[in-house]
Amino acid sequence: MKTLKVAALGLGAMIAVAGCSSDTDGAEASGAAPAGLMRGGELSVCTDPEYPPMEYFDAGDTTNPVGFTSDSAKALADLWDVDIAWQITSFDGLMPALQAQRCDVLWTALYLSPERLEVADGTPFLETGPGLIVRTGENGITGADDLSGRTVAVQGGGSNELTLKRLSGEFEAAGKPGITIQAYPKTAETVAAVTNGKADALIETDVAVVDMVSKSGGALQAIPGAFPTDTKFAVYTRKDSPLSAPLAAAVQTMHENGTLDEIAVRYGLDPARITTG
Repeated sequence: MKTLKVAALGLGAMIAVAGCSSDTDGAEASGAAPAGLMRGGELSVCTDPEYPPMEYFDAGDTTNPVGFTSDSAKALADLWDVDIAWQITSFDGLMPALQAQRCDVLWTALYLSPERLEVADGTPFLETGPGLIVRTGENGITGADDLSGRTVAVQGGGSNELTLKRLSGEFEAAGKPGITIQAYPKTAETVAAVTNGKADALIETDVAVVDMVSKSGGALQAIPGAFPTDTKFAVYTRKDSPLSAPLAAAVQTMHENGTLDEIAVRYGLDPARITTG
């Protein structure tokens, strides 16, 4: 792996430089790198390293994120024989950062959704779905149907929030109380909301549920099978980007040669859930 670089950006900075030109000269000259990189010899990756085991900072290192998606992005840079540069931003600023050309790819724990595919190209890499967490000993919630009339915490701006809104609408259409949705910027805040009794439950991607429960000191428990595993994580490029096809091919290659399987096992994920279709 070549040199690692980190850039921490706010949304204002993203917008301010949205019109900057991209330097693609020489991109093809760097090993197997495809045409279309903003800077020749460098893969710039947008991520929000707040989500173990997918992407996070470990042991006080705030420059080099680790986790399934982070290590996969590093493997992609190795495959293309280029450096990797991290563009660290908040969850709700990830897609705007990609659109503002602050990175070549957006590889973090984002669902593949029709809304995102309207503005970006997505390549799936892992099957997933929502998971449900409650306080330990909470006997009134055994599944999604028990969320009627409850307060549920969620990281705002993602598909899990949309899932809650749809479910709440279904409750109300059936004459039942809807869900009071508490949306927070960070997942740690959703955990605190449930632990402190501000919310009855939290909805989070199933790959993160085990980690969140294990770190709660016994305060939280997962509700298995509350939601189906019915979606996928995807790595994104800008719509119709020249990188879209090479990226899809690279992810397929890393799946076939076992690279993604090895990374999945490293972080306690089931390699059987890796998908490229």
